[in-house]
Amino acid sequence: MSIKELESIKNIGPSCALRIHRAGIENLDQMQHLGTEEVFLRVFEANGRGSIMCTCFLYAIEGAITNTKWHEIPNTRKAQLKKFMKDFRKNL
Repeated sequence: MSIKELESIKNIGPSCALRIHRAGIENLDQMQHLGTEEVFLRVFEANGRGSIMCTCFLYAIEGAITNTKWHEIPNTRKAQLKKFMKDFRKNL
């Protein structure tokens, strides 16, 4: 899948698509198989600390995977993603 095709996925813009592509993730099926947290970890590994890695990026991935606008993700799932990010940052 090309970067343009990744950009066509809900919540995924040009910079997110590029980061996801650099991580070797090529399509929505692959993202869904891996899950939000694993996609995030692979993107971080491929792009390093210099990339902007925040909770909003997690929301974008989650929304893409679930075909939901990021701001419509249930609060319970947002809380899980916030905890994941907090724990992730602690372990850097």
